[in-house]
Amino acid sequence: MATVNLLPNADVSNSPAWTLSTGSDVYDLLNDDDTGNPASDGSQITATAPGKKCEVQFTDFDNTGVASIDSVQGIVKVGLRNRGQNFAIAMGIGSESGAVPSWNDEVQGDSASVGWMTHTFTARTTSSSGGSAWTDTDLDNLTMSIFLDTLSGGTLRVTYAYFLVTYTEAAVAADNATFFGANF
Repeated sequence: MATVNLLPNADVSNSPAWTLSTGSDVYDLLNDDDTGNPASDGSQITATAPGKKCEVQFTDFDNTGVASIDSVQGIVKVGLRNRGQNFAIAMGIGSESGAVPSWNDEVQGDSASVGWMTHTFTARTTSSSGGSAWTDTDLDNLTMSIFLDTLSGGTLRVTYAYFLVTYTEAAVAADNATFFGANF
């Protein structure tokens, strides 16, 4: 199986609003990884109270040479440096234009840490809870909602969000030219 990362490329909404470290686009702050210190990262969204929610859409999936789309998995990189504090963050998979999410929010909790924490959500093998197989159109209209469910204190930071798509490559036809050329 092969994989590809789909990155945020447009905002759908930011309400109730996360605070943006710079600019006016949520997606632009979530589409690049940061391996440094959460407090010094200049590209992030932050919140000091629960209830913040944003939704971003993603780059199109290039299905050239793809036999099947096997799973889609949301991954969010967060930071909370305030000792003794904890949080719960939710990620939902949806489709463009405000449609009802294909998958309801999945919530994960964690405690404060000095560095970034990567939250890897469940790999979804179907595009909806009804069991439909993923299609190229599904992936070309993919959105992610990020919701701060609980926060005991401090500032929660989100620096990176993406979808990991696992797929099976299409079979490649064998080229017999070398074989035949070598034997004649």
